[in-house]
Amino acid sequence: MPHTKKDARMRHGAEPEEKTESVRALSIYVHIPFCLAKCGYCDFNSYAVEGLIALGRAGEDWAPRYVDALLRELEGRCRALGLEGRPVETVFFGGGTPSLMPPEENARILEALRGRFRLAPGAEVTVEANPGAADAARFAALGGAGVNRISIGVQSFDDEALRRLDRVHTGEEARAAFRAAREAGFGNISLDLMFGIPFQTAEAARADIESALALGPEHLSAYELTIEPGTAFHALHSRGELRGLPDEETALAMWRLRDRLLARAGYERYEISNFARPGRRCRHNLNYWRRGEYLGLGAGAHSFIGRKRLWNHARPDAYQARADNPTAGEEIIEDAAKALGEALMLGLRLKEGVSLGEVARACGADPEERFGPLFEELRGGGLLERGNGTLRLTPRGTLLANQVLARFM
Repeated sequence: MPHTKKDARMRHGAEPEEKTESVRALSIYVHIPFCLAKCGYCDFNSYAVEGLIALGRAGEDWAPRYVDALLRELEGRCRALGLEGRPVETVFFGGGTPSLMPPEENARILEALRGRFRLAPGAEVTVEANPGAADAARFAALGGAGVNRISIGVQSFDDEALRRLDRVHTGEEARAAFRAAREAGFGNISLDLMFGIPFQTAEAARADIESALALGPEHLSAYELTIEPGTAFHALHSRGELRGLPDEETALAMWRLRDRLLARAGYERYEISNFARPGRRCRHNLNYWRRGEYLGLGAGAHSFIGRKRLWNHARPDAYQARADNPTAGEEIIEDAAKALGEALMLGLRLKEGVSLGEVARACGADPEERFGPLFEELRGGGLLERGNGTLRLTPRGTLLANQVLARFM
């Protein structure tokens, strides 16, 4: 039935307030590993689609063939894991660049999910988009398919910084992508920003945050560049050829600047690198951080159902060849200490921290018995604080989160 822009804004406008029970329901992650180009810092399972075609690992019909494989996996997972008819609160298309897919293929996936699961009214359905693969018509089609949240990978609005990151868009194209999503009726948009980019100054980081705030997104992910093993940046860094990384003092100044500017603009930091307006936290990611169950579909995707973790073959061609059962490995989490460590490592990322009572009930073991001495050590070092049965990172602990959280694994 034809609809107007006003109708679209009503559909994709205000989302329901976050509910505690929603993060305990099943979430679905759909991995789309294809990109226009592979960025030098990226350690995600992603591939430049033109390169795959040139190597003979994908054809011109790469998108429908990949979705055919996803739907075969979905059928097999539902049967093997007993998931048919389960309620689903969130769906997240990540990548790669999911917006690179023809919108009708995203619609085909969502239709299949609705046929297998009970998508809750108001379920959060997110698609990641890069400015180089986004336009008003594409966003409108995604909205028509049932997507109600867009996450745009901006990283920076500075063209020189984008060039250093190997991004294929400009700052103005990022702004245009945001405006196109708004014009298509989306009232829930997230932007990704990066700081600590080579040769970036604190003033340049401030300009990026102010540019993002001028657009008025509902959600912001603002994180520091990390040099991950296996990336092009890591190879350069290992050879001493990646120059211009900020020193520790400058990086800390950027962290504090980020927190100050976003708080002043009305955004709450609810996780180490994530900020939201009231009621706009990412419900899908909250399910991860609270160690909820999720089904991952696609090349390299991970799932956590019951006590079982499983992960898929990473290369798209290998995944598609085995799509009926693409499992590359699996693990049963039987060790209570490991379950406790996971729950604490994930939950402490949240500003609200973790309830030790809830962790004990979920994992079937007392975190005090396993980690009590570590809690006291970290609390004595000013890295953790506790009260009313809750454990959380201090401001200093948040700045040193990687080192603190690693102690629980």
